[in-house]
Amino acid sequence: MNVQTRLESAEQQSDYAGTEGFQAPSSAQVSLIEIWQIARLRARVIFGAAAAILILVALVDLSLTPLYKGTAIVMLDDRQDKVVNVQEVLSGLPTDQASILNQIQILQSRELAWRVVQKLDLDKDEEFNSSLHKSWTSYIGFLNPLSWIPMGGPPLTEQEKQEKTKDAIITKFEKRLGVQQLQLSTALQIDFESEVPGKAARITNAIADAYVEDQLNAKFEATLKATQWLGSRLGQLAEQARKAQDAVEQYKVANHITEVVGSQGSGTISVLDQQIAALNTQLIQAHTDVAAAEANLARVRSLVSSGHAAEVTQVVGSTLIGTLIAQQTELIQKQAEMSTRYGPDHPKMLDLLAEKRDLDAKIKEETSHVVGVAENDVAVARSRESSLQSSLNQLESQSTVQGSARTRLRVLESNSASSQALYDTFVQRSKETQQQEGLQIPDARVISRSAIPVWQSFPNNILVFAVAMVASLFTGFVVAFLLERLDHGFRTTARAESVLGLPVLSTLPDITSSRSVGLYPGRTASKGKPGDNPDASVADLVVDRPLSSYAEAVRALQLGIALSNVDNAPKVVLITSAMPSEGKTTTAVSLARHLAQTGQKVVLVDGDLRRPNVKTVANLGEIPRDLIDVLKGEVPLHEALMKDPKSNLMILPAAKHVKNAPDLIESQMLAKVILDLRREFDYVILDSAPILPVTDTRILTRLADAVLFVVRWEKTPRDAAADAIKSLRDVHAPIAGVALTRADTKRFHYYSFGYGSYYYAYAKYYEA
Repeated sequence: MNVQTRLESAEQQSDYAGTEGFQAPSSAQVSLIEIWQIARLRARVIFGAAAAILILVALVDLSLTPLYKGTAIVMLDDRQDKVVNVQEVLSGLPTDQASILNQIQILQSRELAWRVVQKLDLDKDEEFNSSLHKSWTSYIGFLNPLSWIPMGGPPLTEQEKQEKTKDAIITKFEKRLGVQQLQLSTALQIDFESEVPGKAARITNAIADAYVEDQLNAKFEATLKATQWLGSRLGQLAEQARKAQDAVEQYKVANHITEVVGSQGSGTISVLDQQIAALNTQLIQAHTDVAAAEANLARVRSLVSSGHAAEVTQVVGSTLIGTLIAQQTELIQKQAEMSTRYGPDHPKMLDLLAEKRDLDAKIKEETSHVVGVAENDVAVARSRESSLQSSLNQLESQSTVQGSARTRLRVLESNSASSQALYDTFVQRSKETQQQEGLQIPDARVISRSAIPVWQSFPNNILVFAVAMVASLFTGFVVAFLLERLDHGFRTTARAESVLGLPVLSTLPDITSSRSVGLYPGRTASKGKPGDNPDASVADLVVDRPLSSYAEAVRALQLGIALSNVDNAPKVVLITSAMPSEGKTTTAVSLARHLAQTGQKVVLVDGDLRRPNVKTVANLGEIPRDLIDVLKGEVPLHEALMKDPKSNLMILPAAKHVKNAPDLIESQMLAKVILDLRREFDYVILDSAPILPVTDTRILTRLADAVLFVVRWEKTPRDAAADAIKSLRDVHAPIAGVALTRADTKRFHYYSFGYGSYYYAYAKYYEA
């Protein structure tokens, strides 16, 4: 049965359990309170793991060889002494981040390291040359396990052995060396660790000096090589420049190429190219004029065809058309005035109309004249454009003839200019290089030399133990957290309700544990001696200490059962659990005694015929007749009933072991016994066998009004409890709720509320 199935079944509340409206709380996230709970409850585990780790760290720390660190600082100086205003062969160091990282790589290079090793004879030092001292394995000879492993390959020559030793020395040297940039400055910090303080300072200073010396050597070598190379190249470059210039002049003469100086001294161009450029400019302007004339003509034609002669004046600026249109406007106004006094056939009106017709004819004639002028402008512009285009085509055809010749000329001129420029540059650089040979200074300087260190740098005991302390506590907490998470039981009512889908009616404390002794002054925890029965003493608390925390928990359990079905109060209550040893029988005896203390007529029936335990918990002593005898018909029911020695409770015990327990439980005789007890008593408490091992309880549930499911706090596996609840639901058992038994009181308050102070605060309310 997977987890999803369990959760789905847990969400389905039993119709017989009386838990309508109950909703199981959702699974809580890991919170700070839960972390604090784990830390408090698992303090011994946490501190034990932390102590073990700290001891291990201390042993490792004491076994390490201490190292001392020497520190020197080198400044990369980009300022240069300019004795002469010339460019250097090897320029000064740039101070960008990439260049600084390059210098760090030089300081950490194997070549520089080997120079320092040779200068200080570190290859003869046992600290760096491990071949100078013998390890413990060399003293045991053939007993050395490493000598039993055959090494493949031919033996090394003497030179190969020396190279191998050299590589080992440099590698160990590099492991002790550290170089870093100081924040955003151009200063580089050089650190070197050694077993001897004085040696650490001496090697650190030697590395800084070797770096500065390496810079000077690089500059001297670069200047010398540049001078030698420039001298050999000058003669070759002079001859190349002369030949290139002669080739240019000869080519111009052979191809009749004439050139003039360009505008503002911008070089030389051919006469033909100059003419083509001028015609191109004129042709562009001619294109513009044609476009403007055509646009003007199109506008005039559009206005004339649409009858807007007045707007033609705005396009062509004709004064005459403007005057005629003004006269036309006056005639229209005059016609409007005279029409109010004269009829259309009046002589004055007829003269006015004739004058208007003459004026319209003049406007039309003038407009036609404007259109003709616009068409003439377009024709003139097109003629000029055609003429310029023809001239340009002739020049371009001539230019094409000389095109290949000019292309070859440009190549020759470019080669000549390049050869001359290269020659001039080499002459200048040769002079500058000769002047710099005696003026080289390093681009870095040592601004802080290493002093002899006083304190060891490795191992850093304060840092080691600080980190170890934090790491050990964290590891201890992780272990404690895993122990908590790996636990498969129930610690809180919320978790039990969430997994089982049933309300937790009460949580019964485990008063036999040492943590619960404080709640019961004068009481000592059970030592588990042979013959002792701590369960018997727990069940007695309901009678002996009715104000104890255990009695209060039983009282809450009775109230929860009563409220599980308010309309039809249960009389026959069956108590069961998933597995044995969960406090089921003790809970049954305690609940029955509590109900009897309230004045109710109560009978307790031991329904666990396979392993009956009520007689032991209730301390009944000798049992002459029991439930088995009644079921077999050997004695009547009232003769098998026994009075509880601690209360008015009546008990129907089971003292004999039988092989056919399922048959007796499923018999009609047992159903009749329960029915008779239901009629005679107010409550019938039925102790039954665990659900998972046997099927007896599932048979008994049909005789009960309510079923109380007992779960041992922290011990009962969640999967087992969920499977048991499913088995009860499969037979439609009327489950009233769950009782958590034998809970560690102090830890229960921590898990449930997050505070252990409840443990002591609650004790004030219980019986002393």
